[in-house]
Amino acid sequence: MKSTILALLLAFSIGCGSPVKMGPVTGPPVLASACTFGVLAGTTITNVPGTPSIITGDIGVWPGSAITGFPSGAVTGAIHAGDNTTKLAQGDLTAAYLDLAGRTAPAPTTVAGDLGGTTLAPGLYKSTSSLGITGDVTLAGPANGVWTFQIASALTTQNGSRVVLTGGAVPKNVSWQVGSSATIGTTALFQGNIVALESITMKTGSTLNGRALARNGAVSLDDTTITVPSCN
Repeated sequence: MKSTILALLLAFSIGCGSPVKMGPVTGPPVLASACTFGVLAGTTITNVPGTPSIITGDIGVWPGSAITGFPSGAVTGAIHAGDNTTKLAQGDLTAAYLDLAGRTAPAPTTVAGDLGGTTLAPGLYKSTSSLGITGDVTLAGPANGVWTFQIASALTTQNGSRVVLTGGAVPKNVSWQVGSSATIGTTALFQGNIVALESITMKTGSTLNGRALARNGAVSLDDTTITVPSCN
């Protein structure tokens, strides 16, 4: 009897044209094999010689193969230079980048200029130009909240700036899709996955709870600490 009722309800809902949700399309992107990488670059990874950058996770380059400054930089995971592992990760990174860039739901909130001094709820935020952070920007929970930033051009955070997570927000649910290059300022604290078309520069003493993922360019580190969140 129960199965008959369920079948009738399903037939009614389909007949009325109810949408069928196939998955959390507004959730964080699926990074797949790129998930374990704290740093992923297209051309080179450079750590300033003599600086003790610490990467909790893997690092890799493809189609380039140049990785310099390790040691003195330290990596808790594996180092991949131009191998098939990194080739696969770059393919998955491209898919994640295109996913983030193409999102239109929930309805995007337009942002411009400088996010410093603002508090942002979970959602989709779209900039048609470059975007900056001076001081603090707060991303206010809940724990399952998802933040997606679509930035048409460059992302630049000033020295000492911070991305602050409150209300249980977690770095793995924060994504910054950057249409050109990203620069994280000296001693700045940044949260989330930076998914850049070109290059990523982490300046002296910067901290990233997330991933520095560059499709076509280089990733530069200078006494930088990167901690990779758990995979989705």
